[in-house]
Amino acid sequence: MRIRWFALSLAWICLQSAAAQEVRIWTSASGKTMEASFVEQKYGQVILRKPDGGMIKINLNQLSSADQIYVGSQGKPSGAPALGGGTAASAETPIPPELDTLFGKRLVNAKGKRFSTADLVGKKIGVYFSASWCPPCRAFTPQLVAAYNQLKAEGKPFEVVLVTSDQDERSMDAYMKDHEMPWLAVPFGDKHIDGLKKTCSVSGIPKLVVMDDTGKIISAEARGEVAQNGAKAFDNW
Repeated sequence: MRIRWFALSLAWICLQSAAAQEVRIWTSASGKTMEASFVEQKYGQVILRKPDGGMIKINLNQLSSADQIYVGSQGKPSGAPALGGGTAASAETPIPPELDTLFGKRLVNAKGKRFSTADLVGKKIGVYFSASWCPPCRAFTPQLVAAYNQLKAEGKPFEVVLVTSDQDERSMDAYMKDHEMPWLAVPFGDKHIDGLKKTCSVSGIPKLVVMDDTGKIISAEARGEVAQNGAKAFDNW
């Protein structure tokens, strides 16, 4: 009986190993294809192994919808519990300390849905200081929305985080909804708002600062770059 149990266990391990090494065609959000096998998902990135043994790292949201579903079927991300139901923030992927210090643990979208700050890993982050009462902000926001939507359609690793200067939460919520802001925001009244304003040397709004996911500032004058070049500004960040 023990020998039979051992044989069955060994067969199961071999099957699992073979599945993990399955070489398949992957498609990016922009339509490019590549042959590789799945290795793991970690901190919002998918690690793949090419047939020649080389490794590829790609952000999960840069893969096609079908491939994102495939990754989800391969088990929980490395270092994190399995994804559960509820709000997006229930996916407790570990948050790097640099992002935690800058933004805290939770961000929200225009619908009030919560997201983990870990969603910013692997992306260039446009920190957008703005407010509904500011006419130049209301003029620039549609330009930023257009650039953001184009970059998302191209599969570029970019996210915007709104940092409000509104006086009440209702005004902030209405501003996000009225302008159909597709990005995330630091929750109204969050203690990290003042810290971000100091880090980014904000003396007036609107202001767009682009940083990497370690908090290193790439461009402190990104508002002008987007106003002049639209989504093409990303290529210089």
